[in-house]
Amino acid sequence: MHGMNISEKEFLVKKILFTALFIAALGAGLFAQELKWSGYFNTGLGFVFTDVDNADPYITAFGVDSGQFGYRFRLNGAYTNADANAGVRFRIQSQAQGNQSFSLPYLYGWFKPLEMLTLNAGLVDDGTWASGGALLNEDVGEGLGFLAKLSLGGLDAGAGAYLGGTGSGSSNNPLAGMGNNTIKPEDMKYVLSLGYTAKDLFKIVASVRTSSRTNGGIDTAFTGASAPNDEAILGFKLLALPKLTAVLEAKADYLYEFSDSGTVFIYETLGYDLGALDLGLNAGQYLNQADNTDLGLMISPWVSYTMGKLVPRLDALYFMAGKPSYVADATGSGSSGKYNFLNWEAYAPNWDSDYSVIAVRPSVKFNLDSNTAIELGDIVNVELGPDNAYGTESRRLTNVFYVDFTWKF
Repeated sequence: MHGMNISEKEFLVKKILFTALFIAALGAGLFAQELKWSGYFNTGLGFVFTDVDNADPYITAFGVDSGQFGYRFRLNGAYTNADANAGVRFRIQSQAQGNQSFSLPYLYGWFKPLEMLTLNAGLVDDGTWASGGALLNEDVGEGLGFLAKLSLGGLDAGAGAYLGGTGSGSSNNPLAGMGNNTIKPEDMKYVLSLGYTAKDLFKIVASVRTSSRTNGGIDTAFTGASAPNDEAILGFKLLALPKLTAVLEAKADYLYEFSDSGTVFIYETLGYDLGALDLGLNAGQYLNQADNTDLGLMISPWVSYTMGKLVPRLDALYFMAGKPSYVADATGSGSSGKYNFLNWEAYAPNWDSDYSVIAVRPSVKFNLDSNTAIELGDIVNVELGPDNAYGTESRRLTNVFYVDFTWKF
């Protein structure tokens, strides 16, 4: 390895990746009827302007469907045996986030010893209890471990034990930092989930998940803190009206010390399909139990209209006691947070009602075909706060004009 520019860890990751690709290619030849592929590639450019400290405009990589980082390549595979009672699911992903190259956000096998019982083992990602909102869009925070799922009619019950992991929604490497830790039973992450689906009426889900009991635990990347973060989540989705999307979710975190530092998150997702016209609303409320914190309130309406292959759309956002996230750029000035690239998807409460965010995003998508699209858009973001809230400015304007390309397969 002497003289190489990549670390041994990166070399090992790439070696595993190419091995997985070889096995997948071999499997595709042997089991073409049972192995199914899907995925997408997304990237683009963003032209960033800000009025803070007379900063110069710059260009950065941008992708609407990649968490607005530079790019994302995602390849999903699913194999089912001839008897349809066992299989493998995996995802290979590459994303310009966290200095990661390629990774396996999930890779697990499943087996059905009984029609009502499914056993999953590996790096698990199961969407059975997803309600389709902001919290439970893809999974409920599984990881490397084991999940048993019992399905009877519309009832789904699950119990899982995991070494850690963040799930596969936007994380590029859910096992980052896990190393070769030796885990005690009390330090594992446990997830209990229950869901009921009344066909064509509604779906309701509930999930309780623990995290590591130790300060340096393997689930630190998931909790975003050094202390354990036990959570409870509820979700409800209306299914009675096919053209209406209506989801209500609630989460409480830090249950072990909830009265001192726990937070309640409530999210609403509404959308209505009127044919060519689509409109919707995403909203959130945030209440922290700590002293001297204000209620956070986010509201984000959107509307789009399909005109053949052209789809103009307008998104807006207002967040009281909220703030946006900024992605470190390549200019070297990212540590101050003044010139970083705006991430539209990562607004969060800051618990002070004197601060607020107002943003709009007009865009136009041109669908070249059913799987390929080019999008032009402009994100205008205004942060408001007391004097000296952002350097010496009481107002901060950030404008990102972007061109974006997406190919799905």
